[in-house]
Amino acid sequence: MHYLKTIVITGLYSHLFFVFVFILMHFIRPDKSILASFVSEYAVGNYGWLMTTGFFSIAIGALCLIAGLLITIKASKTAITTLVIWCIGAFLFSIFTTDLPGETPTPQGLIHGLSALIALFSLGIAIIAWGFTFNIINTWQHMAKISCLFGVTSAVVFISFLLSPPSLRGLSERILIVWDITWIILVSRQLYIKLTQSTLTF
Repeated sequence: MHYLKTIVITGLYSHLFFVFVFILMHFIRPDKSILASFVSEYAVGNYGWLMTTGFFSIAIGALCLIAGLLITIKASKTAITTLVIWCIGAFLFSIFTTDLPGETPTPQGLIHGLSALIALFSLGIAIIAWGFTFNIINTWQHMAKISCLFGVTSAVVFISFLLSPPSLRGLSERILIVWDITWIILVSRQLYIKLTQSTLTF
């Protein structure tokens, strides 16, 4: 049980570290527009290594979250598969950097963009699917409605992001990222609390 708590807390702090980097980049890279520039653009140029580290922390956190949930909860194939796709996508968009606006598209940039889109889309579905999973587990039912709300809203924001004009696409992407990561942090925190309670009971 101790190793599982370590995995879960690692995942939680990995995502909190990303939030810290995400906020920090807006101050140390004022050359990027919050409204129009993609978050991925922070990984190119000055302090790019810091944003890349933040992306990798998401991937590591996703892996830890999957391990923690699968060991403690019996979930549907949809819930598991979509969360795994999110994890794989996170590793891919961490490894491959984006192309900056105006540059000739590169295979690396295409992989980054496609993996990010698929990952974010899958995460939205995963949030809803895990909501249904939580609903059939007594100790997790209070998270079911929260997950469904986050999942439906994530889907709406994702569509808004796709339909946003270039001048506002950066803002809509930031809203989507913050919303999705918030759900992950809430679930990771709840999972850690459950594990702690189980240890105390034991």
